[in-house]
Amino acid sequence: MHALRTDDTAVSEVVGVVLMVAITVLLASTAAVFFLEFGNESGPTTPPTAAFETDYSSGPSDVVTFSHQSGDNLEASELTLVIEDANVSAANGRHDVQPIVTQPELSAGSSIKVSNSSLAPGSNVDLSGATITLVWEAPGSTKTTTLAEWSGPDA
Repeated sequence: MHALRTDDTAVSEVVGVVLMVAITVLLASTAAVFFLEFGNESGPTTPPTAAFETDYSSGPSDVVTFSHQSGDNLEASELTLVIEDANVSAANGRHDVQPIVTQPELSAGSSIKVSNSSLAPGSNVDLSGATITLVWEAPGSTKTTTLAEWSGPDA
C-alpha cells in the first residue's frame, strides 16, 4: 500500500493563489461600484416620488387631467407624456409637458390637462381608446420612471 504523504508544501501554494484571486476580485468589484455608481455627478438621478390622480371628460374635446396629489416637486422640463392608440396619429407619440403647463415646476395641487389643444390643435382627438403614460426622465441620463398611467374606457 501507499504510505500517506506528510508533505503539504503544494497546499500552501494553492491557498496563496486562491487568496490572491479573491482579493483581486474584491478590489475589482469595489472599484466598479465606485466608478459606475458614484462617478455620475451631473445631477440628481434618483427618481421622484409623486402620487397622481387621473380624471377623464369625454365630449367634443376629450380631456384627461393628471392631478399631482402629493410627493416631490417635479420639473416640467423633465416630464414627458407618451400617448398610444389615440384616433389621431398626430396625438400619438411622445409629448413634452413643458409647453402644456404654465408653470416650470409641478407641486401638489398642480395638474396637467391633455386635450385637443395640447396634442393636435384643430383636430378632434378621441382619447377613449388611448393609453397615456406620464414619464419622468432624468436630466443628462437615460433613466426613466413611470409616474402615472391612464387607460381610456375603450382601451
